[in-house]
Amino acid sequence: MIPRAKLLHLLNDAYETFAHEDQLLKVEFDRVAFVGDTHGDLESTRSVVSKELEKSAMIFLGDYVDRGPKQLENIIYLLELKLDHPDRIILLRGNHETPLANRFYGFESVVTRMYDSKTYGRFTEVFSVMPYAALTGNVLALHGGIARKLRSLDDIRNLRKGIVEPYRESSLALEILWNDPSEDVEWFGPSIRGEGIYVFGPRAYESFARDNNIDFMVRAHQVFTKGYNWYFNGKVLSIFSARHYGLKIDAKYAILEGGVLKVERV
Repeated sequence: MIPRAKLLHLLNDAYETFAHEDQLLKVEFDRVAFVGDTHGDLESTRSVVSKELEKSAMIFLGDYVDRGPKQLENIIYLLELKLDHPDRIILLRGNHETPLANRFYGFESVVTRMYDSKTYGRFTEVFSVMPYAALTGNVLALHGGIARKLRSLDDIRNLRKGIVEPYRESSLALEILWNDPSEDVEWFGPSIRGEGIYVFGPRAYESFARDNNIDFMVRAHQVFTKGYNWYFNGKVLSIFSARHYGLKIDAKYAILEGGVLKVERV
């Protein structure tokens, strides 16, 4: 593990980089790779990077920490990669880049055990300035999904930087990170994930997509043994890129090239 002083220097540089990025990033590359949850699966992260970095922009959709065996190594590798390739590597915030998730799923205890609580606190500050979404062409990428109060892309752009705990500070940020698509509702319904979190149906997605000129959404947040799932007649793609999650996952990532979205094996 890297020395604490070196880690803090990395976190300081990452904080400054994210703090100056927009909350909705515009990504203009001919080929874009989308990577779902990796949750400490450094092997999968490195595998996709080795395949795509030289030819693609890479949008990571969040959930780099918690649960997995190499949580610290995974986030450190990704932050170093971001600093080396700031325009080509996009790191979006996931629901596990929050204190609420880290407290229950392991990252807080990992960092405090390896370093101390102040170092973990610096991680939470870095997470608080990560962007929430990216737009490439007419494809919107984010971690969770459509929020009840999300009307326009400007609502994402105008989210303030520095929301440490969305659960307490911003229902809009919370739902963007936590909401899931569902074929069982038309608009919105309660989620089994807990209070303040919702599922969104095809009419909620179609209304937002039509009003904001969105053709597809790529998101993460849900685990599938096959590594991906399409929703709403092929308009929303959910991908999962961690191979080990308590069960064997055929981890996937996605490629956008020439206006076509396709799924690839990690």
